[in-house]
Amino acid sequence: MDLSLEDALQHVAKFGIDIYPPVDLAIDRTRLHMFFEEARSSFPALYEHLSTSDSEFKVAKDFRQKPERPTPSCRCDTFNMTNRGPVFSFPLRLPEVGDTGLTERFVAQFHEVRRIFFGKLPGRKMLRVGLVRELLFHTGTTLPTEVLTSQTEFAGAQLARGGCYFVYRDDRCNVALKFDTAEITKSTQLPIGKTLTESTGHGLLVQLDVNNHEIRPLEDADIDGIIERATVLWPDKVLEFLRERREA
Repeated sequence: MDLSLEDALQHVAKFGIDIYPPVDLAIDRTRLHMFFEEARSSFPALYEHLSTSDSEFKVAKDFRQKPERPTPSCRCDTFNMTNRGPVFSFPLRLPEVGDTGLTERFVAQFHEVRRIFFGKLPGRKMLRVGLVRELLFHTGTTLPTEVLTSQTEFAGAQLARGGCYFVYRDDRCNVALKFDTAEITKSTQLPIGKTLTESTGHGLLVQLDVNNHEIRPLEDADIDGIIERATVLWPDKVLEFLRERREA
């Protein structure tokens, strides 16, 4: 099983930030709304729908298969305010949409939108930044168990599903690589109002997470270094690791 980026059905890049002091949704709601309004104005291709409550502040975007279609193909979260800090999500590829047009400039757009965020919510420091890539590869009729382990049978029982998790550390970053199997499904809306869901094959979920392990206020050079480290590992190193797992 040789996987390439062409086999990826879904690819979402997420930038998670730990900040201090934390954001209080009740106290900082007005400033968060100011951030949303400027972010939506500056990046309409990313920010559209706002969802708020006492415990939630999320932004989503409808990605359409074709501009002329009135019905959105896929709605995806693009911003989420968590207890630890903001998470900026960039859907690079979606199953119903394919290429969303964000691939070429998503790192630059992250830098621009995070500056908007910190401009509207001043007085906070970035303590950690992580770039997480979440991918779903289509493997057809093949269940990708050889990526998870070379031992696929125990006491007559065959490995059907599972996952594995690898954690590394260098002088600056934590690097985590996670694999899980998945079932690829397709949903069809029937004329009678019911939705038919059918399996179209197997898949491999891959998550690559790179973040700094020293918790301290980060400067722009620190942030650039962490993102550069995460970018160097993608895609060649990850695909090479997958091939080595298959051949082990």
